[in-house]
Amino acid sequence: MSTRIWLMTSSLGSGHLRAAQALEAALLERSPPPIVQTIDFWSLMDPGVAQTIRQTYLRLVQERPELYDRIYQLDQRIWRGILEGSQAPPPALVEGLELLAATAAQAGWLAPVGGRSALDRVLFRLLCAVLPKHAPRSSGNGVPGRSALIKWGWARLARRLEARLRAFTPDVVIATQMSPAALLSFVKERRRFKAPLFGVLTDFGVHDSWIQPGIDGYCIAHDAIAGLPGVAIDPARVFVTGIPLMPGFRNPPGVGQARLELGLRMDAPVVLVPGGGLGLGVEAVAARLLADTARVQVLVVAGHNASACGALAPLVARYPGRLSVWDWTERMEVFIRAADVVVGKPGGLTVAEALACGRPLLATRSLRGQEGFNVRFLEQHGVGGLVPEDELAARVESLLGNPDELARIQDRAWTLGQRDAASRIAELALAVVPSRSQGEAAPTLMDGVRRITQSCLRRVDERYHQRHRLQPVGEVLYVGRSPYRGPAREFADGTRLAPGDFVGTLHFNNARFPRIAADTARRAALRFKRLMLESMQVLANQARRDPLFSDLAVYHAVSWLPPHGRRIGFITEPFPEGPRKRLIAAYLHLLVWAFAPAEETRASARPDPTIYWLTRKELLRRFGEVRDVVEERDGESAAPVRAAS
Repeated sequence: MSTRIWLMTSSLGSGHLRAAQALEAALLERSPPPIVQTIDFWSLMDPGVAQTIRQTYLRLVQERPELYDRIYQLDQRIWRGILEGSQAPPPALVEGLELLAATAAQAGWLAPVGGRSALDRVLFRLLCAVLPKHAPRSSGNGVPGRSALIKWGWARLARRLEARLRAFTPDVVIATQMSPAALLSFVKERRRFKAPLFGVLTDFGVHDSWIQPGIDGYCIAHDAIAGLPGVAIDPARVFVTGIPLMPGFRNPPGVGQARLELGLRMDAPVVLVPGGGLGLGVEAVAARLLADTARVQVLVVAGHNASACGALAPLVARYPGRLSVWDWTERMEVFIRAADVVVGKPGGLTVAEALACGRPLLATRSLRGQEGFNVRFLEQHGVGGLVPEDELAARVESLLGNPDELARIQDRAWTLGQRDAASRIAELALAVVPSRSQGEAAPTLMDGVRRITQSCLRRVDERYHQRHRLQPVGEVLYVGRSPYRGPAREFADGTRLAPGDFVGTLHFNNARFPRIAADTARRAALRFKRLMLESMQVLANQARRDPLFSDLAVYHAVSWLPPHGRRIGFITEPFPEGPRKRLIAAYLHLLVWAFAPAEETRASARPDPTIYWLTRKELLRRFGEVRDVVEERDGESAAPVRAAS
């Protein structure tokens, strides 16, 4: 029996999610590979409520950073008092809740809805209702209903988490953010869940809420963190591992190789401006660097922010040969190694990536909170820090104008960097798993061949995702966009598709399938269907809000299954006969054999490619509002699809 690892993260910011992905990659490289399941903390609640909280978070960090810092500084004693009902929310939290209510009202998430998510929204509406328009800012501002509702909501999340944990029965649990870590500890302590729990800290400091009785081990970024004032963690539970990074950071490329790959000049310095997943603020920083520095090449990674890419287009024309703009990349190590200096938001993952590549990081702004930890670490070790925006160009020019000093700073950064943290944490997690019984069957030669095939196909998928710039959507979907090359057609709902129009291409995350815990084909299909429906809800949300998808009228995919999916809006048609169909069928057969979680599916599958279409209208009609999560007994079969090339 394979070891079962549960990873719990938070998509509120890309750093915690990337850390979990790095750990998953490292775990799956072990031999034999464990079964890994990754869960987003926000998937435990109604998607509409979760989306409102995300939007409120963005408003806080962009419009009210001082309020964000005040909320972040609330210690665990205060949060525990709120959850236990013995303390009213303090003024900072009341202000944050008022902003949450305002965001919900603007987004329309307070409308009633039916189904399993109804009670979540009722609770949320009640919480918003008990918030006064102008709450007094005093110690007596508490409304008893607020604490009760917060406590009730936390208990509901705990029950859902417990149900998922017991269904998966993990041997080890790992959390990469403090909120899921606190909830896991709560479940472990109150419900007597026994699996070892590790907390992986993704910043260069420790918030008080990380200190939980149910956490058995803490993986921290640097040994200086354990000695910080107020960090009351038993040293026996602390492991200095570094922050987990993606595999490319283990052996980052040389400067020349990286610049050649990105088409940069070798004879001029390079400054990298990474925007993370949201690409916030990159336009202003790039404009200042280009205007106030000479010869410097500016390399901007704008993430998923299409509007930032558009705003940077005039600068590309105004400064020919000096500005290069990229969107989201899976190979950040190449971009960092190509640069002499990094200028960016001081998130924990960004700092760890810069240090792993031996580069100093200058930050023009900081949210304080967790970013305050990171800024202090950079400054204390002489590898960067916080720089006022009007002093940025002078600081960059000073660094670039003194090559010897810059080289010394880069050497210090390289020494501080941890490039194999993910592997260390993976080994640590697997080391605490109790030894398996002697009666288990040893892996066969075919098991080894299948693992090797999985590894090769994952690499093929990674290259395919990079080449076609596919975006992850939920746990099991990737979505890309490509021009339509077929004949003009019109769908039953009136949607028209003409040659040259962009269509969305749906691809399944093949690497996710072996981690579906199921011993029969039916059970695997039903569990996958649940994940698929959740991903379709995410896709519908992005189709409304994300500029990368908002102009797509039709989505297209190819599956090996016979026609199905009409209940959720898909239109199917047979794939044309010919050599291309036979080639796709052979490839799909290989995918099923390599990745299907149940032996029954691998043995019985007879791939016959089928074309699937889904219009934007149908997507929004069926998934635009939150729908019930499907019960296992109600499911249809489902399996990987891959868009035709």
